[in-house]
Amino acid sequence: MFKEEPTHPLLPPERKATLRLGQRELSLISLLVIGVIVLALGFAGVRLAQNFKSRRDIVIAQSNLHALYIAMHGYSLDWDNKLPHADQWAEEAAGYLSAPPDTPGGKLSYLHGSGDGETIGYVYNDLASEYNLDDHKDAHKLTVDPSRVVLLIERPGAPLNAHVSIPVQNNEQAEDALLKELAFPHYADDPKGATTVILYANGNVITKTRQDFKP
Repeated sequence: MFKEEPTHPLLPPERKATLRLGQRELSLISLLVIGVIVLALGFAGVRLAQNFKSRRDIVIAQSNLHALYIAMHGYSLDWDNKLPHADQWAEEAAGYLSAPPDTPGGKLSYLHGSGDGETIGYVYNDLASEYNLDDHKDAHKLTVDPSRVVLLIERPGAPLNAHVSIPVQNNEQAEDALLKELAFPHYADDPKGATTVILYANGNVITKTRQDFKP
């Protein structure tokens, strides 16, 4: 018969396999972690800068459109309360613009802004051409509410004196026609939050996003 070998009391217990990393591997892992953190911070920084720029561009658009309305209103006071002609609205409004000293571009800087892409110009509504701001002197326009008459919209690359026909905003069809003309040049990569700024004939400057319009 075979005798069972006795267990030697001094033999160490069986060791389990363990993962041992050298200094090189640890350094590579550390570099990888640092790289991921740097990329994440860089991406967050870029997004933050883009958001800041878009917010700034919207404020500039609001300021430009407000200044243009004041200029057009000044023009109307000299021309029987009528707004500028569509085909030369920019030149006619420019004569009534004013800007603080040392403003880059001077008073003409109000005729364009910036967005996520190319320089933004403004597009005049044909319906506002010679629109009478003093209703009691223009009886046939008494039913037209100036708060529903679009005056200017933003459009990237729009040339000077650009103009289109936009109906009075009093029904869904008119709103659809307006939507087709809008470019939403701020936060442009956001399907719902893409934003544009609109000036109405009563002087209201309205900021709209894509999701503000009915699907």
